Amino acid sequence: MQSSSPELPISRRFFKVMVPGFHSKLTIPPAFFPKLKGDKSEKGTIIKGKDTWNVEINRSKKGIISFDKGWEEFVQNHDLRVGDFAVFEHLGNMSFSVTLLDSTGCDKKLLEKSEHVPSQEKKKKVKSAQSGIEKRKVEGDQPHYQCMKGSSEFTARIKEYNVRKRSPYMHIPTEFCQSNALFQNTTMTLTGPSGKSCPVSLRICNGGKTLYACITRGWHDFFSSNKLKVGDVCIFQLDRSKSDSNSIAINVRVL
Repeated sequence: MQSSSPELPISRRFFKVMVPGFHSKLTIPPAFFPKLKGDKSEKGTIIKGKDTWNVEINRSKKGIISFDKGWEEFVQNHDLRVGDFAVFEHLGNMSFSVTLLDSTGCDKKLLEKSEHVPSQEKKKKVKSAQSGIEKRKVEGDQPHYQCMKGSSEFTARIKEYNVRKRSPYMHIPTEFCQSNALFQNTTMTLTGPSGKSCPVSLRICNGGKTLYACITRGWHDFFSSNKLKVGDVCIFQLDRSKSDSNSIAINVRVL
């Protein structure tokens, strides 16, 4: 008589890919919820190495469970970015150990404290960069697009084709798309100085080996409502608090 196979233990692990919107909170996969059945704790802990981080556990009316207050501090201290991975293991009582991987799938390495730019010096550099953008606008030599690798914002100077009557569009820098995991067609919401939120279509195109993207449908409504004109310099900034895997929110400032 054959003996029955031993019952396999229920997995206590899950992983999450960091997508736009992950900075403020992180949702636990719904398929993992049954493993948390009976645990009604409102407080949780995330253990990374020898450090422990306290987070609040949010439960929505629809039963969605997520890491809330305290998660953003964890993200900042571990320099998590869009495209990074986090592998969690549930230890019980809403306590989780975590392993962090970068976008290549390798262990994520953090800079030593001595390598970080002091906060006061950093603020001066940011202020200097912003002043530089304004200065270039006055002098008229502002580049068409500006975007640093890993950034959640980019700067663009409005050109003739951006505000023409027929088929206007706005190009999105490749660096911005790669840094924020924008690899497929989607709908975004742009909010400009007028305060009006305009839904627009983001179209991802593949030109040979080059990835490029542009805002098409809805762009005319946006530039018209904000009275954009040729020569205006705009800063497009991803609003992480209002973005998630299903929707992208971007705030636009005009210098």
